[in-house]
Amino acid sequence: MMREPLLHFLLGGFGLFLLFSLVSDSNRVADDEIVVSAGHIEHMVSVFAKTRQRPPSSEELRGLIDNYITEEILYREAKAIGLDQDDTIVRRRLRQKMEFLLDDFTVVEPSDEDLQLFLDNNPGRFREDAVISFNQVFLNEISRDKAETLLATLQSGAVANPEDLSESYLLPYRLDNASEAAIRAQFGDTFKTQLFDLDVGRWVGPVESPFGVHFVRIENIVAGRVPTLPEVRNEVEREWLADFRSTAQSEILEQMKASYSVTVEMPEDSAQ
Repeated sequence: MMREPLLHFLLGGFGLFLLFSLVSDSNRVADDEIVVSAGHIEHMVSVFAKTRQRPPSSEELRGLIDNYITEEILYREAKAIGLDQDDTIVRRRLRQKMEFLLDDFTVVEPSDEDLQLFLDNNPGRFREDAVISFNQVFLNEISRDKAETLLATLQSGAVANPEDLSESYLLPYRLDNASEAAIRAQFGDTFKTQLFDLDVGRWVGPVESPFGVHFVRIENIVAGRVPTLPEVRNEVEREWLADFRSTAQSEILEQMKASYSVTVEMPEDSAQ
C-alpha cells in the first residue's frame, strides 16, 4: 500500500490543507495595511516579461505596483461591504481556483508497471480499429433475380469496368484502408458489421445500407489490435493521469464533505 500513488496523494493533501490552516493566521496582515512584497514584485516582472518579451521599465513597474495596490484596496473594500457573499460568479471563480489547486497538486509520475496495468485493464481505450480496402457497386434497389444475375456477372469477370454499373457517383467505387469508425460513420453500423465478416477476394452481395444495396469485393482486411505500451506510452500516461486526478480529487472532496453536516430542504411543491 505504501507504494500506491493515490495513498501518497491523500496523505499529502491532508498535510497541505493542515498547513494552510496553521499558517493562515501568521500570514494575515491588518485590514488597513497593504504590503507589496518582493515576491509579488518578482511575479509582476515575470508575467510582464513573458507577455512583452522584455522586462518592464521603471515607470512601467511603478504602474504595475500601483495597479496591484488599487486592486487590493478595491478587493478589501468589496469584501468589507459583502460583495463576495451570495455572488454566483465569485463562487464559481473560487471553486475553479480550488480545482486548479487540486489539479496542480496531483502531478505524479507513473511507473511503467502502473501504465502497463492500466493498459491491460483498459484495452478498449487504446485499441486500433481494423481497416479494410474494398470495391463496391452500388444500386438504389434491385430485385432478387437481377441481384443474382449481377452477382454472377461480377464473379465471372465479364465486366471490364464494374464501376460503370454503380447508380451513384456520390459513393466511391473503391475505399482504401478505411477504419471501422469511418465505415460506421458513412454507411451505418449494420453495414460495417456485415462488411468485416465477408470473404476476401470475391464479389459478394447484396449488402444493404441506408443508401441502398451494395455488391462488394473485399481486397484486404487488417485486424484491429491493442498496441504495446512503448507504441502508445504518451496516450496511456495521459489517460492514467486523468483517471488518477479524478479519483484523487474525489477522495479529497469526500474528506472535505465529512466535516460538514448537509441538509437539503426540498420545496413543498416539488414533484419528487
